[in-house]
Amino acid sequence: MTERKATLMIRYKTTEGWKRCPAVRGANGRIKPGFALIDGDPVKVDRYYYEVRYYENRQNQYENAGMNVSDAETLRRRIENQSTAKAVALSAGLKVEAQDTRKTLKGAAEEYIQDALDRHAAEAAAQARNVTAEFIKFIRKTYVDEVTRKDVLRFHEELRKRGCSDRTVANKNARLASWLRFAGIDKDLLPPKPKYELKLPTVYSPDQISSILGAADPYMRLVILLALKCGLRDQEIAHLEWSSVDLDKRVLRVRGNPEYGFRVKDSEQRELPIPADLLDALKVRRDAEPNTTLVVGTEGDKPNRKLLRSLKRLVTREHLGCGHCKGCKIARDSRQEWTGCREWTLHRFRRTYATRILQAGSDIKTVQALMGHADLASTMRYLRPAESDGLQDLINRVKW
Repeated sequence: MTERKATLMIRYKTTEGWKRCPAVRGANGRIKPGFALIDGDPVKVDRYYYEVRYYENRQNQYENAGMNVSDAETLRRRIENQSTAKAVALSAGLKVEAQDTRKTLKGAAEEYIQDALDRHAAEAAAQARNVTAEFIKFIRKTYVDEVTRKDVLRFHEELRKRGCSDRTVANKNARLASWLRFAGIDKDLLPPKPKYELKLPTVYSPDQISSILGAADPYMRLVILLALKCGLRDQEIAHLEWSSVDLDKRVLRVRGNPEYGFRVKDSEQRELPIPADLLDALKVRRDAEPNTTLVVGTEGDKPNRKLLRSLKRLVTREHLGCGHCKGCKIARDSRQEWTGCREWTLHRFRRTYATRILQAGSDIKTVQALMGHADLASTMRYLRPAESDGLQDLINRVKW
């Protein structure tokens, strides 16, 4: 018998993990969307996608078929026909070279995310997970070969309608383009990357720093000082271990944390001097939590991934927000999702760190090393000659 059957399966999420069961067909033979045949009974499931199961090379194979029932059934029939044709040809002593099955967007996204995880690029994987999910939900297509240049441009416009800045649109596009190229789409079919105006880095004023440090509890004060006086990035703070802090030599080493898949940006470690007030705060924390591995970990000694949210809650509680951004307005309206004042971020403390050190007279190569920048151009953005007292005096002496 040369006929080869292909079965449409549904893979769904449970509290115990992902499981796989046959998809349910109605009396008319059509698939009932979102229903799995569990122990002989049709059961509605929430998080799911379809797969085509077929037999090849003496074992069952599974092909991701996405979430659209019609597209999944089309793929099942195509695989079934190809498998049958291959079996007939083999029985007749012929060789069949079948075309590759169509790649689904969801399957391509999963491969792309897994590739990032395999490279220990946790941040890239997180960004990819968000962008691919946004794009798939927006364009409502199943297969990679269905994506057009117009889809990407419409996605850009949708992001702008949501209030995303031009730079955010450009950053999301970079990740999106990387994924689509990974999935096999020719880069020439993708639109050029969106342009945006490169703004001067914003920094905190002395009054703002004094206010936030005065309002913070010891834990958040330490988080803020690590960002402000060592220029650490958010993830560098969250993954900082005590083994990287030498309180006697007053030196902090920035390095990866393999246990949590964290790698330093640009894969280059760096050492930073610890100023006196930060040193005191670190000693107090060490005495209070002598058995922890992470400097500002959670109660379970895990990386705290909500540091930014904690900062924004502090700003809102102490009424330190700008009062006019969308985040501040949402904070006063419980019917909308709370985002906090957009003017307050941990990364802005890092920008303040670079700016203040340059203004204090440090040479730019030293600041580049302290910041962990791969290129000098990134550091040069923090030079603000217009704010220099020397330049102001020079301008005043010019005979116009």
